Amino acid sequence: MDDSTRILEQRLAEALQDNDVLRRELERAEAAARSAQDELRLFAYATSHDLQEPLRSISSYAQLLERQYAGNAEAAEFTTYIVDAVNRMTVLIRDLLTYSRLPKPQKRTVSLTGLVQWAMMSLDAPIREAKARIIYENLPEVQGDESQMVQVLQNLFSNSLKYRSAVPPEIEIVAEEGDDAYTISVRDNGIGIEPRFHEQVFGVFKRLHGREIPGTGIGLAICRKIVEGHEGKIWVESGGAQGSVFKFTLPF
Repeated sequence: MDDSTRILEQRLAEALQDNDVLRRELERAEAAARSAQDELRLFAYATSHDLQEPLRSISSYAQLLERQYAGNAEAAEFTTYIVDAVNRMTVLIRDLLTYSRLPKPQKRTVSLTGLVQWAMMSLDAPIREAKARIIYENLPEVQGDESQMVQVLQNLFSNSLKYRSAVPPEIEIVAEEGDDAYTISVRDNGIGIEPRFHEQVFGVFKRLHGREIPGTGIGLAICRKIVEGHEGKIWVESGGAQGSVFKFTLPF
């Protein structure tokens, strides 16, 4: 064996050893990340549970005060503010809990038409109130977690209803088949989203409007987490003037 062969074999052995070290370090990092995620989920659950109890107490006492001072307009106004704030915080805690505890999706073949109809039924009252029209036809079967995908559609429909323009909302759902995934589009005729906010809207607590439009700023973050859990991606297309199209992919 000549010197060049020995040097080559030595370098190969060193490379294999380095690769083994890197693999072990990666495994430790992945284990640490999983542990941190588990701790975060437990913390979010415990925190939300601990916060809900005092909120219930505040709401109960506020309602007692409201009844006791029913004839006092100022007192009634103050207690209404308290109850409203408690309700907003309760919804926020609920959404945070949903976000932190999303399980691994249990995929199976489901009807996209059925998912759309399920989401519509859950939003029947706001759809009727807004006089919204929801359009869909010839939707395929897809691979996904039924309850989680309904959550995605509910959040997207709810956004279209909340951020509507002066005309009645019109929401259209279309599915396009690609090489390895379906692309689902939810198009509306609402107020639109400026391009500079297209990424920001998917962050937790990222709201583009004040309290005049209800919401917690977590709905689209939940959508992203669910879609990415299905190994897909989600994004929004809008010029900012009128209408938005939220798109997400579902691999075959």
